[in-house]
Amino acid sequence: MLEHQFKKIYNTHGRKLYNFIIWLTHNKSAADDILQTVFIKVWQCNSVPVDEIEAQRWLFTVARNASLDFFRKSARFSRFRTKYTEEYYQPADDPDASFTWRELDELPEIEKSILFLHLKSGYTYKEIGDMLELSENLVRVKAFRALKKLREQLTKREV
Repeated sequence: MLEHQFKKIYNTHGRKLYNFIIWLTHNKSAADDILQTVFIKVWQCNSVPVDEIEAQRWLFTVARNASLDFFRKSARFSRFRTKYTEEYYQPADDPDASFTWRELDELPEIEKSILFLHLKSGYTYKEIGDMLELSENLVRVKAFRALKKLREQLTKREV
C-alpha cells in the first residue's frame, strides 16, 4: 500500500472507526490500541477494496474483529480485564451522554455493533448484514430485540 492511499483511508475513516471501537469497548485507552492495530493491518494489507463502500465495510469488519481479539487476549489477565471493564467512557460533548453505557453492556457484542452501525452511523440493515456477514432479516431481528431489551431496562430504572 502506498503512503498517500493509507493517508486517504485514515483521514476518511479514522474517526468513524474510533467512535465504533469506543462504542464496543467503552474505553478510550483500549480504543486507541485497537485503532492502531486496525491501521497496522491496513498498512500491511495488499488488497484493500477500491470501492469506497466496500472499503468502509471491510474496515468496520477489521475493527470489530480486532476489538474481539483484543479482549480475548486480555481475558487471560484478570487484573487487566477488570481495569478495562470497570472504566466507562462517556464523552461530554456527546448528545447521548445521558444514556448510560451500563444498559448497553448487558447486550451481546453483535447487538451492540448493530445498534451502533444503524443508529449512530446510519447504515441500513442490509449494509450492516454485509459488514457482519449476517442476513438482513437476522440483523433486523437482533436490532429489534436489542432495542426491546434497552427499553425494558430503562423503564425498570425509571420506576
